[in-house]
Amino acid sequence: MNQINPKEWEGMLLKYRFAKTMLEAELEVLLKEYEYKNQYNPVEHIKSRLKSESSILKKLEDKGYEPKIENVEKCVHDIVGFRIVCSFLSDVYDIVNIIKSSKNFKIKDESDYIANPKDTGYTSYHLNILVPVHLEERLEYVEAEIQIRTVAMDFWASLDHKLQYKLPKDIPVYLQREMLSCSDEIKILDAKMQHLYEIVKKYTDKK
Repeated sequence: MNQINPKEWEGMLLKYRFAKTMLEAELEVLLKEYEYKNQYNPVEHIKSRLKSESSILKKLEDKGYEPKIENVEKCVHDIVGFRIVCSFLSDVYDIVNIIKSSKNFKIKDESDYIANPKDTGYTSYHLNILVPVHLEERLEYVEAEIQIRTVAMDFWASLDHKLQYKLPKDIPVYLQREMLSCSDEIKILDAKMQHLYEIVKKYTDKK
């Protein structure tokens, strides 16, 4: 049950809404500038969302924390979430560098689950950043999570997410192995597509 004062809750979520809006604008500028300089758009699509109140409280409960504002801000790192999906493996790291180049926010943490996949087979690049939000009397840094992945990685992650919700807590071992096998095949596909992209790029660069 939510024990947080409704006014305090709304005030907290307002900061995250501001951070989401600011991050949307900053990413658009960074990526449009990259496209202008390189005559190439590495992004297939971008999705953003603000985590719902029920999801935030469930995450606190799962982690064993009381529903308090300080626990939300300390323990829930993906209230603001962005997913950037791109075509090729090299695009992922280009986008990571584009984001890191911005002086308008700070990098808090990063996890390269492409180089070091999770045991489930999940692959993606995560950046946790701090977005400066200028409030009436103060400046606060609000955390947001950005996930960057290829179309193939996104396909696997989307299906895995759906299966996790449909299956019981103890997923059958054979199904875990099948999902891990699919993840390995996706890595091979990404590598092949990257190789083809580099061949095509050599021809286009000669023109």
